Amino acid sequence: MNSNIYWIWLSLAVTPGSETFGKLINKFGDPKRIFDADEDDIVSCIGSKSRDYESVINKNTDKAEEILEYCERKSIGILTYGDEKFPISLREIKNPPVLLYYRGVLPDFNKSCIIAMVGTRRLTDYGRRNAFIIGHDLATAGAIITSGMAVGIDGVSHAGSLSAGGVNIAFLGSGIDVCYPEQHKRLAREIVKSGCVMTEYAPGTRPEGHNFPVRNRLIAGISCSTVVIEGRERSGAIITARYAKEFGKTVYALPGNVDNKTSEVTNLLIKNGAKLITSPDDIVGDLEFVFPGIINPFNLKEKLDVKMSEVLSALEVACVAPSDNIFSTYSSKKKEKKETIEENKDISNTHTVENTEISLENLNFDKDTLNIYRKIPRDSECAIESLADENYSMPKIMKALLKLEMGHFVVMLPGEKVKRKL
Repeated sequence: MNSNIYWIWLSLAVTPGSETFGKLINKFGDPKRIFDADEDDIVSCIGSKSRDYESVINKNTDKAEEILEYCERKSIGILTYGDEKFPISLREIKNPPVLLYYRGVLPDFNKSCIIAMVGTRRLTDYGRRNAFIIGHDLATAGAIITSGMAVGIDGVSHAGSLSAGGVNIAFLGSGIDVCYPEQHKRLAREIVKSGCVMTEYAPGTRPEGHNFPVRNRLIAGISCSTVVIEGRERSGAIITARYAKEFGKTVYALPGNVDNKTSEVTNLLIKNGAKLITSPDDIVGDLEFVFPGIINPFNLKEKLDVKMSEVLSALEVACVAPSDNIFSTYSSKKKEKKETIEENKDISNTHTVENTEISLENLNFDKDTLNIYRKIPRDSECAIESLADENYSMPKIMKALLKLEMGHFVVMLPGEKVKRKL
């Protein structure tokens, strides 16, 4: 039987990011021995109360065989923990992945300078500009950029690197066949031309919210350093920074306006020991001594040699900033007003905010904004990502939420969450 069957079987049996795989591989050495081990040996290793116990003692390989056949048919690569090309940096983290599915070209992970760039989805113009410049200049100097290909800072960082002809590694929180966010398909296609898109999740895995914090350990783990651009105090960016610190990696942070919520993470990190950066030179100056012959500061140019707006547009990167047009066109047509009211039948037509009656009808919200508002639970908060679906991409979601927030109908919460204000 193909040895990858056992690796895939094991990856399905253990929870990503858990201690189970580390315990099993340290005791048995390879997945075939784990597969052949009797129940008593498994119990002595992970315990019968482990959440993975039932799946590890299940010896059915049907699903693994199905996945392997699918990957072979779709030309999806599988890089296992036991492969000599597997990143040493990921072998050394506390809870390494069993394997990585990938598309594209694998760089030499162990001889490259890999830098993580992360930040908020709700970026500012300042954050967007600096993410692009830093991504561009680090790639120009010879670094590989890794991130999560998410809306906002992630996507802009990848785009900046690509604009300089750089290599990128994007880690997904979904299956390799599920591009998330969907609007970054073109970005993903460009990344795999010279770099790769990777994930530890099996093909077909949906982008569930709990996958992303687990995914972030891989972004931090494979990198020598992590650069944080913007983010709120409980955002995914700080999770990645914490992983980087736990793994003994250098954390850089771009300082921001103390009055701006998106500066909470970076200012907090700087206060707690992260290296403050004011330009890409601050990072390159450190790396040239760690990676001689790989990082070359003399490749940097005084001015950006590409137009950021043109690159972001060409790659269809979702990165709405405050300077972008966020307002719908006003229309006084009775027909359109009637349709807006009809779409809002199950929403209370008025809300009281600071003792003032605000009418959804009078605000003339467009159909999409009303539909997105209706998706938010009435009495509880929800993850912003959970509002996205095949009809509403993250850029549409963020535009609508910004309108609703300005109208005092919703409140944005730490951790990329939102709730109705009333």
